[in-house]
Amino acid sequence: MEYRKLQKSKSGSFLISIPKEWVKKKGLDSGSLIKLIESEEGGLVLLPEGEEEKEENIAIIKTIENLEKQIRTQYLLGANTIIVDLGKKISSTIREEIKNAISKLIGLEIIEEGINSITIQCLLQPTSIPVKSVLKRSYSLAASMHRDAEIALLEGDIELAEVISKRDEEVDRLYFLIVRQLRSAIRNYSIAEKLGVKPIECLDLRMAAKYIEGIADQSEIIAKNVVKIHNEKIDIDKEIINELLEISHMAYNLHEEASQALFKRDVKLANKVISKNNEFKNKVFKFNELLLVKQSKFSTIINSITMHIYQIGEYGIDLAELVSF
Repeated sequence: MEYRKLQKSKSGSFLISIPKEWVKKKGLDSGSLIKLIESEEGGLVLLPEGEEEKEENIAIIKTIENLEKQIRTQYLLGANTIIVDLGKKISSTIREEIKNAISKLIGLEIIEEGINSITIQCLLQPTSIPVKSVLKRSYSLAASMHRDAEIALLEGDIELAEVISKRDEEVDRLYFLIVRQLRSAIRNYSIAEKLGVKPIECLDLRMAAKYIEGIADQSEIIAKNVVKIHNEKIDIDKEIINELLEISHMAYNLHEEASQALFKRDVKLANKVISKNNEFKNKVFKFNELLLVKQSKFSTIINSITMHIYQIGEYGIDLAELVSF
């Protein structure tokens, strides 16, 4: 840490010298533009103009173990270029594994392919899409998955249930993009500014993205249970289905209102959602009692669906708490 004295010029302006080492490190010279940003704590952050465009984050992967995870990790850490160089000929199986891995990550493309190495580049600029827009898109998909899972359960629509899994993959892709964006925003004030977020918001937005991904995951599991009910020809009592859907509607309303509160920063609406938590839990408890009386024979699979619906509702409460607390 260095301390510099504030000086005052004859014209009344205030001046402070900048460390020579920092100027050389950033490649600056007399006349270079420097952006000043006031932080949440009241400090000043100095950023050379256009610095984010100069960032060259290159990662090299040299081992075959957990290759997909390694690629995803480097993507989440903000690598612009990922080189897979195993030091030997890359087999067709490994090439397919690499292609499958990058298909799950938005913006990654193979730009060079050799016998022993493959170069992957992220063609999507970190500031090209505002992070909150990506989050809204992610929630829209997750909410539609929940709604379609309800329809599939009510109507026994197997085709609809099977389509839900494809949308879950897209929610995962958006989640990984959000994490990449937020990590870039934390490292670079200028990127945060262009993404429309403050560094202090990044943790809450990361948690919100995870909760939304959770809604999608639980909806996919419900859809898979619908397929299982159909394949095993399980006949569920209509009263049970109707009660189950009522709980699901309640869970849907919780996360729908919570998402509105999140995007509008509406504390009053968030508190309203949180206040419904006990009512929602009691509804689930009473349904479990009804299930034991009405249809204990198939209680395992129905109870499984109930627990996943309950978890969806709890994710809604979690989203609301991000706004309220």
